[in-house]
Amino acid sequence: MKKVLIVSYYFPPLNSMAAKRYGTMCKYFKACGYEAYILTTTINECGYLGAKRDLEVPIPLENIIRIGKEKQIKGIQEKVIHWFNGILYKRKFCSRAIMGYDELLWYEKVRKKIDWEKFKDIDIIIGTYGPIGNLYIAKYLSDKLKCFYVADIRDLISEWQEAEDGYRRCYKIDQMIEKMLLSSANGIVTTTHGLKKILQNKYNSKRVITVYNGWDKTQIGQRGHSEEKYLYYAGSLYEHRLDGFGLLLNALKKINEKENIKLIVRSIGPKKLDDKARKMVAKMGMTSYITILPSAPFEVINEEQREAYIHIILSSVQEENIDQMVTVPGKTYELMNEKAPVLAITSKKSDLAKILAYTNKGIATTSEDEIIQFILHDHNQYIGNNHIRKFSREYQAKRLCGFMDEIVKGK
Repeated sequence: MKKVLIVSYYFPPLNSMAAKRYGTMCKYFKACGYEAYILTTTINECGYLGAKRDLEVPIPLENIIRIGKEKQIKGIQEKVIHWFNGILYKRKFCSRAIMGYDELLWYEKVRKKIDWEKFKDIDIIIGTYGPIGNLYIAKYLSDKLKCFYVADIRDLISEWQEAEDGYRRCYKIDQMIEKMLLSSANGIVTTTHGLKKILQNKYNSKRVITVYNGWDKTQIGQRGHSEEKYLYYAGSLYEHRLDGFGLLLNALKKINEKENIKLIVRSIGPKKLDDKARKMVAKMGMTSYITILPSAPFEVINEEQREAYIHIILSSVQEENIDQMVTVPGKTYELMNEKAPVLAITSKKSDLAKILAYTNKGIATTSEDEIIQFILHDHNQYIGNNHIRKFSREYQAKRLCGFMDEIVKGK
């Protein structure tokens, strides 16, 4: 049995999308010839920013190494670091490749506390991004252990765009650090076909594979029997999603002149954008049709999803927003095994649109007329097809293990 060490800052029982990627997939590794070990932080046991801690721990506890991120820098040094970080933030000098304060502390803690004897026979290490500290640690450990190293990239690093200029100011720095971290990798794993093409073009000598954030069989739902028709969105209302939210509101306003269809939004923030969305709803006189609720336990959201008429996914409507066009919200895969179809408010050129078309699970559009047509008439055509099974966590785990086999065997 080969051994793989996965470096992931977030891991179950913490219930977040970053924790779910390997938190649901690695339980299938053993059937594919790999014993999974996880290197993570103690933050997963206490939660962060109100995140729930109810996700199943998928592997034996003895295979999970939790190293804390207690402060290594104290007193005047800590004050200087916070002061310096504050200046950079105010000047919008924002990097995605330079380790943040918490990541730096964890990196140093790992260097001091790692049990080298326990890991001496690891065959391959996977470092996940983000946060970036995972890649620093994975590369460091692979160098020390003389084993293979794979970088798992869920999001763009140096090529990432932002509405403000902060990240573009760090482009050259992020590009150099990214090259240092990825050029030494034996393989690169990513989450969408669009991301794969970008990384292949940048690192053409590297093996690159797409391993999707799939659905897990524990998430299969059956549609309930609610007579009330409502659309359902659960997630964040980020700035780049509000344009799509506005399009949906315009369509619903016209729909409700003929038929009573409501929209329930379960938002996890940010609060200022939730407030902005509420103002949009009030301005259009749609408060009786649109309900924006705070976050809720998984069981509540799962039940509300199950009763939904149509599931809504919001992403960027701007085709020039490359990082969003090649990113697929993790929620997409979790909705594949629900009965209700999916309406994504985003460009037809996005990876999200391609996946919905491939699985016949819904449509992606920025056309108000198409939104209305889908909600009133066409949604029943999108019941899914056999391709949905290819997006299960179990299926994706097999693909990832096959990729690791190629690297370990030197093929």
